[in-house]
Amino acid sequence: MSEILATTRPQGDALVVPVVGAATDVGRLRTVNEDGYLAMAPAFVVVDGMGGHAAGRAATRAALSALAPLAGADITGEQDIVEAVLAAGEAVAAIPSHAAHRPGATVAGAVLARRPESLTWIIFNIGDSRVYLLRDAVLTQMSRDHSQVQALIDAGQLTPAQARRDPRKNVVTRALGAGLDQEAVPDIRTVAAQCGDRLLICSDGLSDELDDEALATVLDAGMRPQHTAEAAVAAALEAGGHDNTTALVVDLVPESAL
Repeated sequence: MSEILATTRPQGDALVVPVVGAATDVGRLRTVNEDGYLAMAPAFVVVDGMGGHAAGRAATRAALSALAPLAGADITGEQDIVEAVLAAGEAVAAIPSHAAHRPGATVAGAVLARRPESLTWIIFNIGDSRVYLLRDAVLTQMSRDHSQVQALIDAGQLTPAQARRDPRKNVVTRALGAGLDQEAVPDIRTVAAQCGDRLLICSDGLSDELDDEALATVLDAGMRPQHTAEAAVAAALEAGGHDNTTALVVDLVPESAL
């Protein structure tokens, strides 16, 4: 896709503009791409469907349809996002299925919210799709995985390096639908947006293949968002491409720089 521009309110005296690039690939081992994304300001979202080919695609479509009202909306706080994600969970849970594995999905995203005199990133996730922030050449994972290995990391039983090789790394503990009992409430994190920020929103097909050092290398290579998203997905394919892979790269830049 080509880069998307969307004007926001001024930050200080300058008009700042989010510029987004997106890339997705089925991977080297899969035959169907169950990933999907929404990339229209102020909302930038990746959904990773689960449950098998038909179920995963249906879950992704249902979730994105429920999240679509975030695109073009005037978001000021977290409640609009929570309500949209809850609706997405209900939409996925309502998909008819008689298979052993019910349709499900993970979701991660960021919304650029208007607040008095400032802009704020509202970052949210359910499952193991992720959001990263590159600021001043430092890469920070802004989301926290809902997975078995993350729980083991938190308990001190696995290191992050060990978790990358653990056979349980793709077992999620929270998801949209998937027959899980709990309501699909997202984790929310807010951070003041700064001109020069670069966000990466991705499915686990990217973060499973590329560690933080490799991601930082791609993200900080000086390329525009579209080329960066494509390069990240290409690097994941080169590293093995074991899963569907999706990357959104969002830059916050002054309009005068375009």
